[in-house]
Amino acid sequence: ELKEVQSSDANGLRSRVFELCDLWGETISQSLDTVWQLNPDGSLISRPTGKLMVGQDSNRSANKFNINGILVHVIENGSGSSWSVQSTLETISASAGLNLSLTGLPREIANVDIVETIDLTRPVSDALKSLLEPYDLVIQRAITRQGGAITEYRSVRPISSGRPIHIVWGDDARPLGDALKVKVDRPAQPAQLWIARADGWLVESTFSLVGGWDPTLEGQADDEYDKNKSSNFTTYADVYRKWVLNEDGFYTGSPYNGGPAFDLTSFFAGGVIDPQPLKLQSNLTRDGFGVPFNPIIEMSTDSGSTWSVFPKSTAILNDRAGVYLSPTTLPLTFLAAAKSGLARVRVTASLQSPVRIEIPRWHGNAFATILPPLVLDLSDRFRFQRVDSGSIHYAGITAGSLVADEVDHSNPMLDWLVQRLSRRMQSGRATLELAGAWPLLRPGDSLREVRGPGVAVDGQAQALTLFGASVLACETWFTKRQRNGRVTRLDLSF
Repeated sequence: ELKEVQSSDANGLRSRVFELCDLWGETISQSLDTVWQLNPDGSLISRPTGKLMVGQDSNRSANKFNINGILVHVIENGSGSSWSVQSTLETISASAGLNLSLTGLPREIANVDIVETIDLTRPVSDALKSLLEPYDLVIQRAITRQGGAITEYRSVRPISSGRPIHIVWGDDARPLGDALKVKVDRPAQPAQLWIARADGWLVESTFSLVGGWDPTLEGQADDEYDKNKSSNFTTYADVYRKWVLNEDGFYTGSPYNGGPAFDLTSFFAGGVIDPQPLKLQSNLTRDGFGVPFNPIIEMSTDSGSTWSVFPKSTAILNDRAGVYLSPTTLPLTFLAAAKSGLARVRVTASLQSPVRIEIPRWHGNAFATILPPLVLDLSDRFRFQRVDSGSIHYAGITAGSLVADEVDHSNPMLDWLVQRLSRRMQSGRATLELAGAWPLLRPGDSLREVRGPGVAVDGQAQALTLFGASVLACETWFTKRQRNGRVTRLDLSF
């Protein structure tokens, strides 16, 4: 925004100073005032909060709507339609008034589904960062003046796709040399272990449970196990009702004698896991509406030969992997089988490994120094989920009659880490002075070739290759000591 223009005449020289007010930082530092959502009746409503969801909870509307004069998608809860990188950028841009150009967005990135929930209650800058960084995208801003109008152009593009600019030294034998001076700073990179980390494997299976009560309390009259009829239900509350996986071994010894602890190491098959309490979670397998099945609790009255869903109320334990049969009166057939030792209980649910997924990579020169490891928590971005062959759903999934939310982000997480390391390796900085004014240079441009007498911007005795040096900032000033009285200084990274 053009705030003020000052003109002056001194010693026969005319000057004009433009004072601009940059509203970009203020705009993206705030969260959206209005988040447009679609009502079930098809009407649009505005709310102060909202999230662009991923996976099974994806909520992109099927149709586009006019938001601030631009047709974009809005939130439609339960739609199941995924947000792509392009549709997310379009919605954020229109809602926040950012006026982003997406002409430089590569098609192979534009159509990719986002993998991280975008929380629009946070500042817009956070939403853009979480969306753009995984794909090495940046927003390039260019301010131009045409007559009395100041125009800002904002475009989304890959960080490595700046325009190739070729410059030669001022004392080069060829004409039109422009480079005057270069200062290179390439510090030795200390060694550091980078660790990409995410939540451990979430695995669905069917688990056989053991009794979580004192066996000496068994064999009482049926009424003692009835909530309303028992003479002391507090004493008998767990008998025949509390069933546990015993993953921490708590129920192995006296007085429970529940057998050995469930082998977490063998189940997750991902390193040694000490016995410890875990919690049952929803299944990865989905019903016909695409909703994950809740834990399925089944009973058997014939030692596990046949199974049926427990017909009355149940609950999932909060402090360990287990279930509680909570009706006032237990089913008579089940109670009789339990008292005779024939009752069995199993649950189909998911368990998450307490051992987190880690991918390590070294960066830097160990002869310089070694820094403490850098741990990058990517749990919100990458997932590891599978259905075990022991699940009652496994055969249906294999046959294609059931669908489960299985995903292994090992390769995407490795690619993410390698890309970050590659960008970090380009850690040199340089200052390059050019003769004259260079109004067409702008941050994000890439200097592919800066040749001179045996020196290049990256300190090598050859022309720059690959991405070259990236322009971080560009400044022009006037001096009588240089050609045409103008000098342009570029701050570079490589």
